[in-house]
Amino acid sequence: MNMAQWNPYFLWGAIVLCVAALAKDIVTTIKKSKEEKKPEKKAGKKSAKKAGMKAAVASEMSDKTYYIILAVLLLVAFFIRAYKFGIVPAGFNQDGAMAAVDAKALAEYGTDRYGMFRPVHLTAWGYGQMSSLLSYMMAFFIDLFGFSAGIVRFPMLLMSMVGIVGLHFFVKDVYGKNLSLAVLFFAAINPWHIMQSRWALDCNLYPHFFMLGVFLLNRGILQEKKKYVYFSMVSFGLCMYCYGVSIYTLPVFLIAACAYLLISKKLNWKQVLISAGIYLLVAWPFILTMMVNFFQWETINTPFFTIAYFPYSQRSSDILFFSGNIGVQLGQNVQSLLNTTFRQRKDLPWNDVYHFGTMYLFSMPFVILGIVDFFKNHRKKTGAVLAFIFLCTGIWAGLTTNGVNVNRINIVYYPIIIMGGLGIGYCAKRIRYAKWGVIAVYVLAFVMFSNTYFTKTADDLSGHFFGNFSEAVTYVKDAPVDKVYITADSQYTGASNVSEILTLFFHETDAEYYQGKKEIPGWLPFWQRYKFSSIGNLTIDHSENAVYVVRDYDLAYFPTDMYEIVPFEGYPMAPKYYVVRKR
Repeated sequence: MNMAQWNPYFLWGAIVLCVAALAKDIVTTIKKSKEEKKPEKKAGKKSAKKAGMKAAVASEMSDKTYYIILAVLLLVAFFIRAYKFGIVPAGFNQDGAMAAVDAKALAEYGTDRYGMFRPVHLTAWGYGQMSSLLSYMMAFFIDLFGFSAGIVRFPMLLMSMVGIVGLHFFVKDVYGKNLSLAVLFFAAINPWHIMQSRWALDCNLYPHFFMLGVFLLNRGILQEKKKYVYFSMVSFGLCMYCYGVSIYTLPVFLIAACAYLLISKKLNWKQVLISAGIYLLVAWPFILTMMVNFFQWETINTPFFTIAYFPYSQRSSDILFFSGNIGVQLGQNVQSLLNTTFRQRKDLPWNDVYHFGTMYLFSMPFVILGIVDFFKNHRKKTGAVLAFIFLCTGIWAGLTTNGVNVNRINIVYYPIIIMGGLGIGYCAKRIRYAKWGVIAVYVLAFVMFSNTYFTKTADDLSGHFFGNFSEAVTYVKDAPVDKVYITADSQYTGASNVSEILTLFFHETDAEYYQGKKEIPGWLPFWQRYKFSSIGNLTIDHSENAVYVVRDYDLAYFPTDMYEIVPFEGYPMAPKYYVVRKR
């Protein structure tokens, strides 16, 4: 029996459990209300109050038990994210490869691959830019440990673990030990969180820095240590370098949180202004970059970094306010938002797994119950309100970003995890033995997810992450030839830019050689040595000292009596590639 067969049973079980917990709570509230109306002696009231306090203390587990469970859950979380790290997914995603190629150039020369000095925002494909923080983090680790798939993916794994630790301690500060472990359990085995941590995409840093900022902000308010509030502004400032949508999503959170904290007198105007100053001190280069591109100003060069103008940018069309028909686009955005979050419809292959979704398909009743619990029992807690504003900010991202997928709305998932854990805790508190049934179901789902992810999904991703192509390109890395012809049909027909960036990655190409500033003995300049084209568009010179990386349908161009053909078919779900070289 697979997950597709289990899902309806798990979903209906979750619905019944949530309804039963709500019903029991309603009945208990009615009984309590009736009892309060009865006359009681003062001594009786004091006794009841003491009993209630004792019950509350008894319900919290001991520190020893808490730390044991915490250690086990963190170990599980790390293991499932680190197992076969750098190998699964096989190959490499083109956007991650681009971030890594720029990171290598930054580590070696302090420039991107084009020679731009410490860019605040990366050129990427030219028509669509890329956030820079991931590349700068990669550059740090490349400088320390060298260049490899595992090393350039490591910053995402690291920040995913930082995010999950920040999530846990935020919930502990707000709701206590028991609920913090429930949320950590939900996060540790969460499909979205596991999958995004294992590959390298710049925008997936955004939710982790956001979660860290929320944790630090709440810790500063809770402990009345404003240094944590100021540290949170550093984390929020760094969010701006994680993903472009931060320019119209993060300020929404900060303004709403600021208004709430001022009204509730948790912060005063002096503290708010200091916080705003710290945030702007960190974020202003990115904000200025956005202004330069919006107003089409010229590139600004400074001794410390470059604020670049990208004349071919098309990213503004992704924002609701710049679409041709705001009303129609808003309706489509709502549909995309619901499909991506509540319905958990199948997304891009690297973002979720069939029949498991981003949160497990049966989790939404717990999430809804968690939201109900927030309004019913926790709306006066500062941290709970910040978590709800966090959720609303994620929803805002979905409403204002055209055609959101999991990557584009990734900041919504931490607050969804919080609400889901809150809902699970709500049921466990009110229905006897419910927690053991819920734990068993999620463990079973997690085991099935892990088995699927490391087998079938790993095979599927090898195709999407160019598994066979990567091996073929690596094979010709140091070929003793004058020219290297590489098919432009790697992602789709004629995608020469994708073939180029993957070749730069797998060949660990020197940035200055790529730019034409450096020579490699025995090699032609880069753009003479490397040719990226659909093979059918070439006139093949059989006398040329060259090697070819081709698709299976290109083999007809190469007579077998003249050429040796080396197949690369190791990943069954990936397209087949061949290296063709002269005999």
